[in-house]
Amino acid sequence: MLTKQQILMFEKTLLELVSAIVHQSISSKQLLFEFTQEILIKNRKGLWKQIGDQINASQIEVHDFYFNTWSLQFYEDCNQYKDEIKIIFQQVINNTSDYKLAIHQSIQTFIKEFPDNKCNERKIYQMLYQYAKSNNIIVEVKPKAQQNQSLTIFENYAFQRAVNIELEK
Repeated sequence: MLTKQQILMFEKTLLELVSAIVHQSISSKQLLFEFTQEILIKNRKGLWKQIGDQINASQIEVHDFYFNTWSLQFYEDCNQYKDEIKIIFQQVINNTSDYKLAIHQSIQTFIKEFPDNKCNERKIYQMLYQYAKSNNIIVEVKPKAQQNQSLTIFENYAFQRAVNIELEK
């Protein structure tokens, strides 16, 4: 996690590096965000390392701060679409037992049905994942070693098979 000092240095460093890459003066945070997104599409992985080196943080910390905190200011709160997103997911999950595919298809459907939205797709994914988990669409099965009971291999298999059958209903 970045310290307050590193956070203050982050945006200034990002601005300097992105300006140098695009050979242009950047006059607003919105433009900085847009140029950064373009750079990331071109797969410029070294950006996070360069920033990390300058603000004394790891590449992972800088990456996570950018995606989980700093960039979110440019998106609208997807909670205002929560009901619509859940309805889409419920329709999609009825046609597949693969919750990851259902989440992906739900996001794509939402984007098509609400083209003017400015929601962060990662936030929609997190919302749908939590929804699916809380409604037992996703059931996490602990491996035998993590269970407090000693199941035989057959019992463990039978339990997992029963869970899969239940999910397919």
